Amino acid sequence: QKQMQEARQAGTAAPEMDESTGKMINPHNPSFITQAPWYLNQDKPSLKHHRAWNMKEAGTKDWYKRGTKGDVKTKFLRGACENCGAMTHTNKYCVERPRQVGAKWNGKNLMPDEYIEDLSLDWDGKRDRWNGFQADDYKDIMEEWEKVEQERRNRKAAEMEERAKLRERLKAQKRALKKQRKVRRRQLRRQAEGKDLDSDTGDSDTGDSDTDSDTDSDSDASDDEDLGEKMRDFDKTTAAISTKDDKLRTTTRNLRIREDTAKYLLNLDVNSAFYDPKSRSMRDDPFKHLKDEEKGVFRGDNFLSSSGDTKKLTELMVFAWDAYKHGEKVHDTAQPTQASKMFEVFKQRSDDLKTKQKEELMAKYGGHEHLDAPKELIYGQTDSYVEYSRD
Repeated sequence: QKQMQEARQAGTAAPEMDESTGKMINPHNPSFITQAPWYLNQDKPSLKHHRAWNMKEAGTKDWYKRGTKGDVKTKFLRGACENCGAMTHTNKYCVERPRQVGAKWNGKNLMPDEYIEDLSLDWDGKRDRWNGFQADDYKDIMEEWEKVEQERRNRKAAEMEERAKLRERLKAQKRALKKQRKVRRRQLRRQAEGKDLDSDTGDSDTGDSDTDSDTDSDSDASDDEDLGEKMRDFDKTTAAISTKDDKLRTTTRNLRIREDTAKYLLNLDVNSAFYDPKSRSMRDDPFKHLKDEEKGVFRGDNFLSSSGDTKKLTELMVFAWDAYKHGEKVHDTAQPTQASKMFEVFKQRSDDLKTKQKEELMAKYGGHEHLDAPKELIYGQTDSYVEYSRD
């Protein structure tokens, strides 16, 4: 035995093979590793005694088979379900519709047994959300959405075609209407010219030349009308539209007039108002250090939020909050007219109350003569130098 072990270590003899795994056992392993304890009664060479005795086998990640049925019975067997006739469950756990006459008594329409599969799922297999998922089942959903998308495209194309036809129809109607107006104008002009010729006998040649000139002027007038309509259409089409171009990555609402001075060039001081290049906004006033008459038109983006009727709107909103807090059913956004009317009544009553209190104080304490003091006394100013003593 010792010579065989030395031969295996030297490589002249073949190494031992593990009985359980079929793999080679390293001949350089010491004997206390390769030899099994005596109480295991392990005669053949193996290293399976090093494995944990309570180790579980690797679980599977398979899933239950779908659409698989068990044995199909031709007659009712003893111990089967009294309702459907399957052997894998009892009448208590049957999921079939309760029959009026069960399979136990008529022996008809016996259901096949359930295909019960015992899967030893491991930790990952139990918690795998996609276990049992079949990609082929998703093809039906993809095909359905493709059909919906194709139908949407077809309807869009049909709608666009219908719009084009309607647009051509409207253009033809406009052209016919213009033509009728032009013919009507010519008839009216010719009638007016005929009256003039009856009243004033003139040369026929001059009349012909006049009609020619009228027709020329008529065509010029129609051309001017067409030009005016085109200009109006141009104004409609060139209105500001909030659209985004994916290629240029620009939005039309952010465009400014190129003749205007950029906000960041109004005040070149680095400590002046901050300019945000991403939103193109300068919220603070860049001319904060100047007087009001020296400031320009632009006074910061936040100036707009505190100018105009913004203050009135804020007062109305605060009034609506306070009124609602005291039990009045008013809302400045849902019912703006009612809130505005109530606010006007509230302000009028407040002014009347202040005036009444003032009159009561005047009647009680007097002092009417001090209210009508002359303006010269109130705003009186002089350059005379006066010194006053402590007396």
